[in-house]
Amino acid sequence: MRILSRYFLTTYFAFYVAILIASNLIIVVVELMLNFDSALEYRGNFRGIATYLFLRLPSYYLPYLMPVASFGAAFFCFGLPARARELIAVKTGGISPYRVITPVLLAAAFVSTLTLVVNETIVLDATKEFHRIDKTSETTDLFQARGSFWYQRGNFFYNVESADRVSRTLHGVSVYERNIAGRLIRSIEAESAHIEQDHGWNLHHAIIRHFDPDDPAGAPRTEQVTEIVLAVGDTRDLALLGADPTTLSLVRLVDYIAALSREGRNTTRYRAVLHARLAEPVTVLLFALLAIPIALSVERTRSLAVAGLRGIAIVGVFYAAATTVAMVAAVGISAAVLGPWILLTSFAGYGAWRFAHIEA
Repeated sequence: MRILSRYFLTTYFAFYVAILIASNLIIVVVELMLNFDSALEYRGNFRGIATYLFLRLPSYYLPYLMPVASFGAAFFCFGLPARARELIAVKTGGISPYRVITPVLLAAAFVSTLTLVVNETIVLDATKEFHRIDKTSETTDLFQARGSFWYQRGNFFYNVESADRVSRTLHGVSVYERNIAGRLIRSIEAESAHIEQDHGWNLHHAIIRHFDPDDPAGAPRTEQVTEIVLAVGDTRDLALLGADPTTLSLVRLVDYIAALSREGRNTTRYRAVLHARLAEPVTVLLFALLAIPIALSVERTRSLAVAGLRGIAIVGVFYAAATTVAMVAAVGISAAVLGPWILLTSFAGYGAWRFAHIEA
């Protein structure tokens, strides 16, 4: 690798890390100013505030900061040399601008892959923990497996295929009751359940099987009931209705969508989230592609401010369009499921057009 390529690569990564750190520090200050009460509620001390920020930053802000940091890093990586006319010296030496730009784009592609890994590990774990602390108590546990939602309270285990917060309805409910020794003594399977105002679960068309813990090999006693009410817990148990796809890994989200499809349920919202999360890391590379031509235009204007405002406008338009696509998909319009990819393709086409017109 040539010295010049190493120089621009080092500059890109240095600006990327610096922007990422600075952005997080600014957000910490803003969070403490706006949400200090929420941060203090975690444990009521400094450790609680630190925990709140440690979970809040990666779960909510990091997926946006990583692409924005890529844009800023690529912009300053080439904008500052362009203003200092260093790129003119590069071209005068017979080196094409594409020769120093390509390694930076490859670096952005590497960061895109890294972003996918970070989103599926750090961001996902922080989101799960943030939701767990925010929505459940020490006596409850909510976790996901194979597209279903499992909930434990005492000796009872509840499995829910899907949930509708608006109608307070659960679908595909299974309940398993164990004795103190951990042996299964009763299972209940119901097509659906409605969460009543007193937070009890009203199960419809249920099949109840009673097991004799002293006779594991014996056949269970089976009965069918039209309706049965279970006293599940308090208002915190409504966290089950928060079947939030952001707490599922991509693999489990695919399984969950498949489970809903087998039940004939609408999967538009979840498919939209899946495609949005798959497309999100690619934004890191896209923003670098958009930033470089804008940065090189500083060579003519000698103004970083003007070029920077153009870049901010483009990023703003992108996220405004992405938010619109997400809102359309959230209301169940299936045509918006592939919206993130259409958006990426459109902006990538614009970036490629600008990239092709860079003066050699």
